[in-house]
Amino acid sequence: MLVADIMALVAPSVTDLLRRSRGGTSAGGSMFPTIVALRNERLVATASTPRIEATMSCATALAVGLDPQALVVAAEALLDGEQPALTYAVMTRDRQARWVLQEVTETADEVRFSVPVDGGEPTGQGAGTLRLLAEAMGQRPMDPTQVARTDRSGTFGEEPFMPPEQGRVVLDAGTISTLQERIAQIGGQALYLARSPEAGKLALSAGLPRACLLGGEPPA
Repeated sequence: MLVADIMALVAPSVTDLLRRSRGGTSAGGSMFPTIVALRNERLVATASTPRIEATMSCATALAVGLDPQALVVAAEALLDGEQPALTYAVMTRDRQARWVLQEVTETADEVRFSVPVDGGEPTGQGAGTLRLLAEAMGQRPMDPTQVARTDRSGTFGEEPFMPPEQGRVVLDAGTISTLQERIAQIGGQALYLARSPEAGKLALSAGLPRACLLGGEPPA
């Protein structure tokens, strides 16, 4: 994926997250540092925690469990010590990195955002974030063709593994469930964006907490 395509998918969701953290105006709380996983040109999952270190600790699990095309870490920052902004650390599966900045203008009535721009060469925490993302994306992802079936008795001649598209959802569900259990202890939240109602139903049956499912809601 090109960085421009990644940002077109990620930036609207992150700016909406910041607006909601403010209660719709500049009067409100802060946005939690958030890591976003993208695959097949869509958002697949997010994980948000109160601390950037805790959010970064989710990177390897997402890279291995979801096999994303890109991971993006978004956080609030102050440019030159005074200009509010969002920073985006972008890392693709082939470990192409970008540091992107988006200025934030806050008034008593609204929060407005500039167009995201190339942030140049990051230093300090930004450089460390990209390094950790590169290390995570360098890990071998889990193979969705090797997810064992639970609906077969194992009779000789039967296929012991789930179809890859179903195995993919089961791996996704297990990854997000594990992350949620870990980060919930510090007030974090992991979310899974199912590609369809059928995928959402399968994810829930594979153990995904319903509170972690966005979209793809199975019919009642």
